[in-house]
Amino acid sequence: MDSGFALKYDGLDTRNHVIEMRRFGEALIGTDKVVNFGLVALLEYRMPKRGERFPLVIKAKEPKEGSVELVAFVQPVVASILPLVPEIIYNGAGEIIWRWISWVLNMTGGREKEAGPHFKALMTLTKEIHRGHLESEDKTRDFMLEVLDRVKPGAKGMVAPIGMSADELIIRGSENETTEFKTLIDVPMANAIRSKDKLIVGDMEKMDVKVDGLIHHNKQLKIEHPDIPGKYITAIVKDPMFEESDNVYTKAVATKGTLEISVKPSRKVDGTLHALYIMDAISK
Repeated sequence: MDSGFALKYDGLDTRNHVIEMRRFGEALIGTDKVVNFGLVALLEYRMPKRGERFPLVIKAKEPKEGSVELVAFVQPVVASILPLVPEIIYNGAGEIIWRWISWVLNMTGGREKEAGPHFKALMTLTKEIHRGHLESEDKTRDFMLEVLDRVKPGAKGMVAPIGMSADELIIRGSENETTEFKTLIDVPMANAIRSKDKLIVGDMEKMDVKVDGLIHHNKQLKIEHPDIPGKYITAIVKDPMFEESDNVYTKAVATKGTLEISVKPSRKVDGTLHALYIMDAISK
């Protein structure tokens, strides 16, 4: 790991190396807020004061072609501050930032299971920084959940382009593209982050659904509710084949047929289905 990290917005507009400017601006501001707040909270174990900045600043290199990707790195605000920043923080900032962003976006994006390993890694890293002088893991988790509430607006900003101008956000813990330290935020997670309700985004699964209609301009499919026979809901289609003029979806609509879909469900905490995201489908 190094002191750099990377944010890559991929799919939709970004395939042509463009992105909606306003949403990209929200993403950059949101990233700065999440990272700055997290560095103060994690490394000083307190809530930042209003307007407070950590003495390391994030700078970005030029975007790379083929998507919209920024490689960022940390530098001291002024050179004279560097001796005051512990070497483990400065040299390991890339991993700390990647772990922190990954924890925040997985927690707010309905994937708490994936957030767990990042929490444990952050505990190890911060204990090393604080030389073991930290509260118990339970108290530390409670503190981090308080911090999480404070950075939710920044998290929403980070995912502003997803679903609008990009299909996904990939966060790397290094500027090296071959690194194994990657976190992916897709449309279901982005919508969970933006939601006022707490949502749980499930793993990919297969299900058979009866098709009733489609709305082509916003890529939605009307299907029978998988949990409530006789009731119909609208599912969001992320399958690129939906754009083809003669596809499995239009055929199913014409025949009122059944599809086997690969889908990611999003549910409320009480188990109620909130949304379905169809990734692909075959005729039954």
